[in-house]
Amino acid sequence: MRVRGFAILIAAISVACGTGTFAHVVEGPLDQIRPQFHSPHEVVEIFLRAVGRGELVVFDRKLNESMLIPVSVEYVYELTGATPRVKVYSKLKQPMPVPGQESCKLRGVSAILDAEGRISETEAHIWPE
Repeated sequence: MRVRGFAILIAAISVACGTGTFAHVVEGPLDQIRPQFHSPHEVVEIFLRAVGRGELVVFDRKLNESMLIPVSVEYVYELTGATPRVKVYSKLKQPMPVPGQESCKLRGVSAILDAEGRISETEAHIWPE
């Protein structure tokens, strides 16, 4: 019995003090984390199709393509992930009043597109007059 206890103690000490690891890391194919890159003009076309479907809503008002001037496309990487968020910033051709704020105007919007080309999030850019 003493020999068995001594053997278990030696095994436990070797595992605790050893430099080896007992983990198995499963890596998926690289295409699963490699984002699909589109040129800025392609992203704007995808964005405008989403706008045409009525997905761009700010203050309960649907904005349409005739109201917008697309200005920039951003690929935003979170530090915790490998897939970027795609964001399109557009100026409004005609600034809109902000409900409940008489001295402010909505002058631009940023829309985040998901992998299917749908608008998943919208940010309003408001300036004081």
